[in-house]
Amino acid sequence: MLHSLPILAAAAAEPGLIGQFGVDGKMIVAQAINFIVVAWLLWRFAYKPVMVTMDERQHKIAEGIQFAEEAKRQLAETERRQAEVLREAHTKAQEIYKEARQGAREFEARMKSETAFEIEALRKRAEESTETMRQKMLRDVRSEVARFVIQISSRVLRRELPPEEKARLEKGAAAEIARLN
Repeated sequence: MLHSLPILAAAAAEPGLIGQFGVDGKMIVAQAINFIVVAWLLWRFAYKPVMVTMDERQHKIAEGIQFAEEAKRQLAETERRQAEVLREAHTKAQEIYKEARQGAREFEARMKSETAFEIEALRKRAEESTETMRQKMLRDVRSEVARFVIQISSRVLRRELPPEEKARLEKGAAAEIARLN
C-alpha cells in the first residue's frame, strides 16, 4: 500500500482528467494516508490480537479433540479389558462348576461304595448272628429232645436211671439228632 502513495500524489498534482470529475488529489492522498493508518492500527490492535486469540482457541480445540480421542481410546481399551475379564470370569466359573460336578460325582460314587461296603458288612454280621443263634437253638433243641427222649425212655422202661447213665444217653441222643440234621 505504501508503494502506491507516490502514484496517488502524482495523480493529485495533475489537474487534468481527474480534476474534471471533481476529484481533489490532495484529498485522495489524505484519505489514502488515513486508510493506511487505520488499516495499520486495526491490524496492530485488532486483527493481530484476534488472530492470536483464534490461534489459542484453535490450539485448545485441537487439544480437546486430542483429549477426546485419547479418552475414546482409553474407553475402548477399558471396555476390551472388561470384556476380557468377563470372559475369563465366565471361563473360571465354568471350570469351578465342572470341578464341583466332578467332585459331587466322586463323592456320590465314594458314598455308594462305602454304603455298599457297610451294607455287605451288616449282612455278613446278620448272617453270622443268625447262624450263631441257629446253632445255639439247635444245641438247645437237641439237648431238650435228648432229655425228652430219656424221660420217655425211662417211663417206657419204668425205671429210674442214675445221673451218669442219663448224661450218656442224652449225649448219644444229641449225637444221633445232630447226625440226622
